[in-house]
Amino acid sequence: MSTPDTEKPAASDATAQGWSAPEPSRPRASELVIAAVMVTLLAGLVFWGSAAVEGEPVVVLGQVEPARALDASAVPSGAFVTVSGRPDGTRAVPLYAMGPGRGEGALLVLREEPRLVLRCRGDHPLAEVLRRHRTLPGGTTLPVRELEEVWTFAGRIHDAKDYSDPEIGASGVSVQQFAAEKLGVKDGEAVRVLAVGTTPADLRRSARTALFFAVGMTLVAIVLWTLAIHSIVQNRREHEVKNEAP
Repeated sequence: MSTPDTEKPAASDATAQGWSAPEPSRPRASELVIAAVMVTLLAGLVFWGSAAVEGEPVVVLGQVEPARALDASAVPSGAFVTVSGRPDGTRAVPLYAMGPGRGEGALLVLREEPRLVLRCRGDHPLAEVLRRHRTLPGGTTLPVRELEEVWTFAGRIHDAKDYSDPEIGASGVSVQQFAAEKLGVKDGEAVRVLAVGTTPADLRRSARTALFFAVGMTLVAIVLWTLAIHSIVQNRREHEVKNEAP
């Protein structure tokens, strides 16, 4: 079979026929500058957040009464405290387990102070107890002996209006909604959250992770700025060559 006449010219006579391979497209300088600015701003925000966490004073108050944990003047938001009481299994909400193999966490309260919301992670022993404390047909509940015992919870205290958690958000519930529906809390009443299991070491670990992430983004920003400057210089040279051509 004969070769069609429309075949691409051979390399030997490509110049003679005026054919040349198309130049590979490169990102425009404006696109590189925009990307570099965005990554630089993001890296700066992460650096600022990491520095804020590192510079935040760690307040450890130890054992406090559940009712006292609601007093913002005595127990400031962000303080690490320990409280004791009996969990109220009838007013508990399971939280979405984020990640394979993870158990459900829970929002619940103590019978001694229902306006102090406990946020238990899925690996907490009480979360396992609550997973067994499910409502059965007919309105009865599983008798769980552990819920009659006094538990001790250590963690970090937060004001409910300022507290956010990805598992709570993924579960389609908020602390304010939980307080209104499960606890009957009215507007203006103090509600606080104890993030059970959070320690000062967790804060330092989060700050270091954010710092490493910020360093990585800074390196990416440096590469983008280098490419952007190179692209600008290259465009100027090409423009000068075109102007000098007869």
